[in-house]
Amino acid sequence: MLKSELIFLDGRLLVLFCTVAEELHFGRAAARLFMTQPPLTQQIKRLESIVGVPLFARTTRSVKLTPAGAVMYERARRLAADTQLMLRQTRQAARGEIGTLAVGITPSAASSPLVSALSHYRDAHPEVRIELREMNSIDMEPALRARQVDVAVMRPHPVPADIETRIVFEEPLCVAVRRDHALAGRRQVSLKDLAAHTLVGYQQDVSPYFHAMVHRLFRHARLKPDIGQESVIPTLLTLVEAGVGPAIVPQSLSRLRGDSLHFLPLRGAAAPRAQIMVAALQGQPNAAVEGFVAALSQSRARR
Repeated sequence: MLKSELIFLDGRLLVLFCTVAEELHFGRAAARLFMTQPPLTQQIKRLESIVGVPLFARTTRSVKLTPAGAVMYERARRLAADTQLMLRQTRQAARGEIGTLAVGITPSAASSPLVSALSHYRDAHPEVRIELREMNSIDMEPALRARQVDVAVMRPHPVPADIETRIVFEEPLCVAVRRDHALAGRRQVSLKDLAAHTLVGYQQDVSPYFHAMVHRLFRHARLKPDIGQESVIPTLLTLVEAGVGPAIVPQSLSRLRGDSLHFLPLRGAAAPRAQIMVAALQGQPNAAVEGFVAALSQSRARR
């Protein structure tokens, strides 16, 4: 096809042609198109001039597609369907209803009830493909800036002002102990009880949020913890199970290792609630982020 033909063979001409091809009657086709018959006839003649062959065989009593017209109708119908699909998917992408969403998630969040919120989001947005990438919270900011992830589900961590955050989950702290540990028979455990035992703590450089939280708890109680070894979630539970000592953990971890560990409430401490937040760069282009954050926020409101 010549360049000039590409200019004039526009979508409107194809719509007119397809309507006449479906009705095989210029009067009915004109009525469907909310126009009069003479302009429609002129446009079909114009189309035939551009194509260079007759598309309809006309008599005073009937209108039929020529073999060339039948080929063009089949092609034009596919083109119209592809155009409608293109427009629908373009609009869906703009609304965040289609595409790919890369989600960075910290291991402790992956063990929380937020996982069910992720499942609900998947069900509500079947055309959005979620890619979960497990990483520590301290690695989330670089991943957001490098566009390795579109949104981060992480423990609170200081971030610059151009990263928007929202708290989407809160939970109490509890104490993880081996089933044969001296504290395992208690209904609750206090910080004073814990101070008498060697504990498993958190690595400050990898888990600064929980490291600061645990030490702040003991400092406010005017106690000093005996930290035998430091680790990160979920490896920390392995150390508890290996007998290194108890550990203060977010309650959602009680969903793990229930066969070998006890998870006891922390008594008599004005303990802060462990939080999970979502974070995303301001002005990031993935429209699915807004719906994802809204879904996680709604799950918090329901709890």
